[in-house]
Amino acid sequence: MAKEVYNRFDPTNRWKSVDFVGGRRVQTAELNEMQAMSLYRDKQIGDVIFGSGHILEGGQLLINKEKTLVIVSAARVYLGGIIHDVPETALTIKGTGEESIGLRVNPQTITYEDDPTLYDPAVGFFNYGMPGAQRTILNPTWVVDDPEATHMYRLVNGDLITSKLPPELEGFTPILARRSYDTNGSFLVSGMDGYIEPRDAANVTLVIDAGRAYVLGYQIDKLVPLRLAIPKALDTRVVVNETKTYLSNTSFYPLNSKPVKALQTVTATVEKTQTITRGNVAGTSDLLPMTPVVDIVSIQAGSTSYVKGTDFQLSGDAVDWSLAGAEPSGGTSYTVTYRYTKLMVIGTDVTLDNNGVKWLGSDRPVPNSTFQTTYEFFLGRKDVYYLTYQGEVHVIHGQSDMNPYPPSSPPDVLELGELYLPPNSNAVVVSNRKPKRLTMLELRSLLDRLERAEYNQALADLDRAAQNSDPSLAKKGVFTDNFTNFERSDVTHPDFDAMINPREKTVQLAVENSFIEMQVNQAASTVRFHERLITLPYTEEVLIDQPFATEIMNVNPYQVFGNLATIRLTPSHDTWVETSTVTQSVWGWWADWRSTGTTRTETKVILDEQVPFIRQREVTVVGEGFEPNSDNIKATFDGIPVNLTPINGSAAGTLPNTMRANAQGRFSCTFMIPANVRTGTREVYFWNEV
Repeated sequence: MAKEVYNRFDPTNRWKSVDFVGGRRVQTAELNEMQAMSLYRDKQIGDVIFGSGHILEGGQLLINKEKTLVIVSAARVYLGGIIHDVPETALTIKGTGEESIGLRVNPQTITYEDDPTLYDPAVGFFNYGMPGAQRTILNPTWVVDDPEATHMYRLVNGDLITSKLPPELEGFTPILARRSYDTNGSFLVSGMDGYIEPRDAANVTLVIDAGRAYVLGYQIDKLVPLRLAIPKALDTRVVVNETKTYLSNTSFYPLNSKPVKALQTVTATVEKTQTITRGNVAGTSDLLPMTPVVDIVSIQAGSTSYVKGTDFQLSGDAVDWSLAGAEPSGGTSYTVTYRYTKLMVIGTDVTLDNNGVKWLGSDRPVPNSTFQTTYEFFLGRKDVYYLTYQGEVHVIHGQSDMNPYPPSSPPDVLELGELYLPPNSNAVVVSNRKPKRLTMLELRSLLDRLERAEYNQALADLDRAAQNSDPSLAKKGVFTDNFTNFERSDVTHPDFDAMINPREKTVQLAVENSFIEMQVNQAASTVRFHERLITLPYTEEVLIDQPFATEIMNVNPYQVFGNLATIRLTPSHDTWVETSTVTQSVWGWWADWRSTGTTRTETKVILDEQVPFIRQREVTVVGEGFEPNSDNIKATFDGIPVNLTPINGSAAGTLPNTMRANAQGRFSCTFMIPANVRTGTREVYFWNEV
């Protein structure tokens, strides 16, 4: 049974030490206070160097394919002034929404009743075998969504989004971040371009490429593309009684606002001819069957025609015979042609076709009359997506409208781009902001281009002044060209095909580039191959051997995603040129401007654009560190399943297009890069389902 422990230490008292006085007995509280003071000093120093709650070693996450199980590898974590050894732990997660993995430390008191070794071991003394001091132990445990735990990892839909900073940087990162932000602001270093992929009927997928950025001075690295679900622009607005004029030879009438979601009502003036039986009482009215009646065109009984305004008149929805003129005899029939307003039946009388009204049935409007349509149409929307200093990407949805405006981003974020979502469409337009900070080399290149432009402009001004000042007859038969532009070139001539170097002021014929990939016969070669590196033959010799170390430090414990095994790809990256032939193309600024990625001419601009999709080619894979004899190893390339073909004696898996590792956990295979995969850094993922 634990006894009460006395400890009066309080950091606000600012105690420096416990000073014992001669002749006085030592209190147990004073011994406890000495320990508390020492632990408090350790915590202050550790918090400055490491920051509370950071991983010193281990702590990698392994997330299964179903995103229901997370394995946190064994780790050493600094928390509360103490470095804790945390064993490997398996955690169950939901895999949907936002989840947090944290470390919770539970203290536990151990007494002599729990541990018999706490009895006094001093043999020969009167206190031998008597109970001594208690012990406090700390039990660190990984937990999910525990508000009392120290947050370590953040998961969104089962994917790792952010984790703690490396401990060696925690104490200094705010200082460095503040300096970087004050001098440069928030900026993009590379990557993080956005593009759209289809998803489902209500959403599209915004894909943000891997890259690096600095937000408020904090470095943000995205090692694999991030995918976010973006709702389509499906909000609607109603147009009430849009008026169109009906023409007898036209059945289709486009509506003004598009795209149309649905027709609600269509009303029109329709002409009808029907037989009516006259009432038995003279001077009364006969009710017409179709209402509301707009006008009576004519009434005829046999060969007798009745005159409107003399014999009859329209009264409400009835034929009024109260006038002094003639009328049919009671109980006889007569024919009435009249017009009334009809609410058309959608799908029978009219239908929605290609964002317009199409007339189907026999009941149609009176020619040259108007009809009214009430319908619902979709609205567009503009969204903005941005990056926070915690490494999170958020999307702000704008207000849906016919001409939408983008919303404003919050302060202290890095706006990455804007999305225009057309009404009810997958054709989302992504405008990447590219807030990239230029390097000194890029600034130097821009300065060089500006200086060349100023120089060429000065030459052009002098040349123009000389042409204007010389008499025209004196220049007859004289042709000059300084070869700085195409002003004097007949670029429309079918035989013109030349390049100009504005710096050297020279002209030459066009150069046709060819891209040839080097092919190596490794079997017949004597050189040494090291994946992408080739060296002369050599033998290895040990010059210095140091098998001892004071400690082990994992220099990269935080950037491990999903798999503890390793794979090597050959090739790991690809470079190629796709040539597009433009009829009678003219190349300009050829040598000095090649580094800019464009070729220019004053008459036409021809862009050497980046190829949007990776070409299909075979990739060789060597996998290591898998579970021995693990079966049915699958793979995806940027989330697209690929078929694995074993090579070099490796075995195929039980399931089709899978692999089986050998007893050492290794295998070799090939796969073909799928079609229509965007260029950039793409994730290759290997796993097997246990």
